[in-house]
Amino acid sequence: MTLDDLKDKTVLLLGKSRALDRNEFLSQLEHHNISCVDQYTDEVAYIIEGRMLNPFEQEEMEELYKADAAPFILISELEEALCREIDSTKLHMSLKLSGDEDRLLGFIQNNFITDELFLRLISLYDWKGENFFDNDENRDTTAALIKRFYKDIEKNHNVQYATTGLLHLIMQTSDQELLDTISNLQPIKRALQDKELDNGTYKILQAISLHPQTSPSVIKHFIKYAPAEIKAQIAGRPDLSPKFQIHLSKEGNDLIHENLVKNPSLDTELAKSFVSEGKYVEQIALHARLDAELFELLLDTDNLALNTSLDVSMIERLFEDGACLKVLAANTALQEKDYERLYTMHKEEINRALASNMSVPVSLLEKLYEDKDTHAFLAGNITTPKEILDKLAQSEDETILTALSKNTSTPVDILCQLQLDKRYDRYVKENENFGKYIQQDNIGWL
Repeated sequence: MTLDDLKDKTVLLLGKSRALDRNEFLSQLEHHNISCVDQYTDEVAYIIEGRMLNPFEQEEMEELYKADAAPFILISELEEALCREIDSTKLHMSLKLSGDEDRLLGFIQNNFITDELFLRLISLYDWKGENFFDNDENRDTTAALIKRFYKDIEKNHNVQYATTGLLHLIMQTSDQELLDTISNLQPIKRALQDKELDNGTYKILQAISLHPQTSPSVIKHFIKYAPAEIKAQIAGRPDLSPKFQIHLSKEGNDLIHENLVKNPSLDTELAKSFVSEGKYVEQIALHARLDAELFELLLDTDNLALNTSLDVSMIERLFEDGACLKVLAANTALQEKDYERLYTMHKEEINRALASNMSVPVSLLEKLYEDKDTHAFLAGNITTPKEILDKLAQSEDETILTALSKNTSTPVDILCQLQLDKRYDRYVKENENFGKYIQQDNIGWL
């Protein structure tokens, strides 16, 4: 059945409409040149089976069905067809100009309108200066938003009425248009300027500010109006443009600056500016993307050797300098030949750093095992081979066994044995790998 099939025809409605209120339903039928009556005549081409039929309508419907008076259509099928044909622009403008809140709320709760139209309409809704769940209308509107876009809503009954439902929706979506719409709703805009945010609202603002799909326009708005704690979250976004970074650098807030200088995408010129002023030098040395000039500026800092953006010439310079080779051995972004070169220096402090480094190749970890001074460090390294971990478990050294208890790569059978010792019981229970084992096998804590 299509609306073309009903055009210039008469339909009989038994019962009530569902997605559209009666006036809206009749208006949409009229728009498509479909006449609607409440009594059967020979002109009736289709019979619409609505909801909430009274006893008389129920009896009439049964008689008409037996008489095969006309084809039957479910109200849901007709309303879905009508809603698919709604002119989004005209309806949006009509609701915007009329200010008819009841009609707007009716369409917001209508499951048959498109997502695109829904987002346009919910942007018109007046939240009356209150939050998402503060009154019945706001709660119904929020519930419609969550229900429409929440993934696997069928498995999460009533999540649309939970205060955390909106937060979870934001965290799970990858739809930028949805995020933009939520970010521009009145309760969010009001919250941005609220100096005393409740915990739930703060988490929503935080989720938007950290979401990878949040648009630059929303980020710009948050940078302008959000509390300092939210701006600090934004300062650490790897995709933050240099323009926004510079703007945040002018904020007189240490928390914002501390997150900004830890940003791996920190603008190089901005990094140089901080360093020239003697600010956040160690943090920048550790996190910033290096060029030759910035490298020279940071050459006297220990953290420079841990920077993962060091290029071949920079690494060679650090080898020649020799002052921070122990730190360099802990860098997870070196090439295998660099780790081998450090090992050949046969220095205890360098070997310990290598033994702790998860990027050191297994072949080198096996060599390091030959030195007993590295055992405690190997015991804590998640990339240490199982064969070595098994050997280390035979040790009576408390430092080694503690490291094994905390290592998420330690085999479960070793963790089970360590759990029997009160010295390591707490560490084993806090071990993520052991926790998964307990949950999967459902054996409970010993």
